[in-house]
Amino acid sequence: MSKYAKAMKTRAENLTLKNGDKIAIIGSGPAGSFFADLAADMAQRKGLNLSIVLFDWKDFTKSGPSGCNLCAGVISETLVERLKNRGMILPKEKVQQKIGGYYIQSKAGGFLLKHQLDEKRITTVFRGNGPRTSTQDRNVSFDDYLLDHLRSKGLHVIHKSVKGIELPRDPGKPVRIIYGIGKEELSLEADLVIGAFGLSEVMMKKIKNLNFGYRPPHTVRAQNVEIPLKNDFLQEHFDNNIFAYNWSTAKRIRAAIIIPKKNYITVNMLGKRDVDKDDLLEFLNFLVDHKKLPKNWKWSHKICHCAPKIATTSAKKPFTNRLVIIGDASCSKYYKSGIESAFISSQLAVEAVFNWGISESSLKIGYFRRLNKIIVKDNYYGRILFKINDLVSRSAFLSGVMLKVVMDEEGHDRVKRMRGFLWNMYTGNIPYKEIFLKFLNPVLQWRLIVTTFKLGFTMIFSRLFIITRKSRSE
Repeated sequence: MSKYAKAMKTRAENLTLKNGDKIAIIGSGPAGSFFADLAADMAQRKGLNLSIVLFDWKDFTKSGPSGCNLCAGVISETLVERLKNRGMILPKEKVQQKIGGYYIQSKAGGFLLKHQLDEKRITTVFRGNGPRTSTQDRNVSFDDYLLDHLRSKGLHVIHKSVKGIELPRDPGKPVRIIYGIGKEELSLEADLVIGAFGLSEVMMKKIKNLNFGYRPPHTVRAQNVEIPLKNDFLQEHFDNNIFAYNWSTAKRIRAAIIIPKKNYITVNMLGKRDVDKDDLLEFLNFLVDHKKLPKNWKWSHKICHCAPKIATTSAKKPFTNRLVIIGDASCSKYYKSGIESAFISSQLAVEAVFNWGISESSLKIGYFRRLNKIIVKDNYYGRILFKINDLVSRSAFLSGVMLKVVMDEEGHDRVKRMRGFLWNMYTGNIPYKEIFLKFLNPVLQWRLIVTTFKLGFTMIFSRLFIITRKSRSE
């Protein structure tokens, strides 16, 4: 190694935030807002005077696609508690619905899961200021609420697109950000850059082209649609429950979720591969046939519809000197709790840059290794659980076994365990590893085995009886 290379390595290893430094955050959705909020508080505790600025071209006060971040909009009860601990309690106008339960529909039948403490802490929101057909007179945007919280701390957003990022050859020098609208090109130097731009293909490509080793996560397309409904119809058919359909008409489909939001429902379709609009229309027609949508309901061009991407793997090397990628562009919980995952990665990044430093080696230890342990490795268990769920949902027999155990009135403890497992599986309230270990509980597994054999023998004897009757009648 040359003397110059050794000098650069030494300079990089000694990188820390200092008084007067500037932090630039690309993206003002939940990940960016959470980082800004946590960083402002941490800087105050450390006695550092830092400048924090966010970049985002979107205006969350607008309704429809221009103000939306393409998300189903469910805030988990654990994230509600985390926000509450930070003094962020959503105003009534931001809360679309307090969720009391999950109704699970399988091939064998349906059942309602309720919170064990009968609480309604899961919250549904609109990320932007409502669908394009909404007529509310107040700003209902969750993302804009987070920005209002930041504005109260003196932070601000530059509503312009980031066009480029230039990493310095000398790690002791700041990063240069090029931004603007249209042909406009402005620049800003930042001592630390946070990438909180979600699954933006444009930004992920820009970061990849910096050639420090970043590789974006793999993604699949989902389908979202916001459907307005009359309040009495919504209350009668959905009330305050999220409906989860193990929709397996096509092998690539995993589930269809219906999320109530005051005078709307959000229909969210998830798949192992890209879900297309035809899949969505097939499911919506199914809902009409089963009276979950009005019989005269028709698709309209005015309906708010989008095809958001969902990360199915984690990114490779989401960090380098003076640059950290957080949120979906880094990693998120497998098919669950994207907003809470953004909070976790933001919190880990803040702790890393303030307590360890902003060099690549510091971020690897303080940020990436901890993120890998909490989310990335936990997702291994999530994949196993989803494969089990896929297997059960495709089989009427296995769905019947699950339904039998859940509805068994004689085995209170076994029912409680099964319902607890399913509640955590659908809400994502606890790590996947904990859910997996609950699934392996010997009492629960014994009951599943016994029920499987009972139903199996019942089906065999029923078929033999039918065959015998037919042969006698002939």
